[in-house]
Amino acid sequence: MAINEPSSGWGRKQMNGVIQAVIRAVGVALGLFLIVIAIPFAVTPIPLGLPLLILGLLILAGTSKTAHTLITNFLKRHPGLWNRVKHIFDRFHKDEDKGGQG
Repeated sequence: MAINEPSSGWGRKQMNGVIQAVIRAVGVALGLFLIVIAIPFAVTPIPLGLPLLILGLLILAGTSKTAHTLITNFLKRHPGLWNRVKHIFDRFHKDEDKGGQG
């Protein structure tokens, strides 16, 4: 279950709802921070800009429903990029399946 999916009752109690809101706020802040840090690294010869940007977008999409919708819609409008992203996630899922069968 992703953090931006419905909690199926987990967040109904007031304390759990507060904890979930804090975790989401920290995730959004961390994702935005990584995206901002990635911008200067994108123009330097140090190859950290793209990985930091991708990590920041993944964290942001996982914690914010709005960001998840925006990123998903962007990827659907650009099918070539969407196919690359889908291929990477499919590869990770295949690796997890192989690891669980051993």
